[in-house]
Amino acid sequence: MKGIISKLLVLAVGVSLSVVAVEATSIESVMAQRLCQSYKVTRDGGLYVYINAGSEIITTLPYGNIVRVTGMSSDGEWARIEYLRVDGQTGEGWVASGYLSCYQE
Repeated sequence: MKGIISKLLVLAVGVSLSVVAVEATSIESVMAQRLCQSYKVTRDGGLYVYINAGSEIITTLPYGNIVRVTGMSSDGEWARIEYLRVDGQTGEGWVASGYLSCYQE
């Protein structure tokens, strides 16, 4: 009986720690989104925009172009963005997130 109680206690502590970690990550993500509304392309040669993460290239955004991040892949490697197209319309696609930095006016 003591063995079962010990295992349940360890399980409860593990679940509690997991919930705290998820909550902290969520709070940090929300705070980051509030602080950074726009991002700047930081890759010298420009940044490829893909239809889906790593698939067909739609366009290349030049260095310094400003975009809005609307989502992230589960591993954080890809950012879903909105950007201003040459024709004045809003474009959407995926970019490698490592080439974006927070831009504040």
